[in-house]
Amino acid sequence: MTLFETKRSLTLDAAHRLAQLGQQCADELGFAMNVVVVDSAGLPLALLRNPKAPDASLEFAQRKAYTAASYGWPTGKWNDIVGERPLVMQGLAQNPKVSLIAGGIPVQVVGETIGAIGVAGAKAPEDHQVAQAALDKFLAEQ
Repeated sequence: MTLFETKRSLTLDAAHRLAQLGQQCADELGFAMNVVVVDSAGLPLALLRNPKAPDASLEFAQRKAYTAASYGWPTGKWNDIVGERPLVMQGLAQNPKVSLIAGGIPVQVVGETIGAIGVAGAKAPEDHQVAQAALDKFLAEQ
C-alpha cells in the first residue's frame, strides 16, 4: 500500500514569471487587469494587481485560477461541459471559490495540471485572450 503521492506543481519562480507575462500581455492589449497564478492545489503563488483594474476583478482572477487548477480545463469551457444542465451550473456557481467565466487556464505538463493562471478586469473573451497569450509565451520560454 502506498501511503502518499507526489504531485507536481509550479515553482514560485515560474509562477512569478507567468504572472509577469500576464500583466505584460494585458498592457500590450491596453487592458488594466489583475493576474493570479496558483499551484496544483489552487492556492495562490503569485498575484499582480493593476491599481487601474476594477477592484472586484482581483477576486474573480483568483477564482478563475482556482477553478482551472481544480478541474484541469479553461473556465470558459464550462458552458460547453455543463450545457443544458442548469442545476449543475447553478450548483457550481454557488461555490464561492469557483468561477465559470472565461479567463482561467490550467498550466499542464504531459497531461498533468501543475497550476493555473486567472485573469480578470475586462470582458470574459479578453480575459481569456490575455491568459492564453501569457501561457503561450510562458510555455515557449520553457
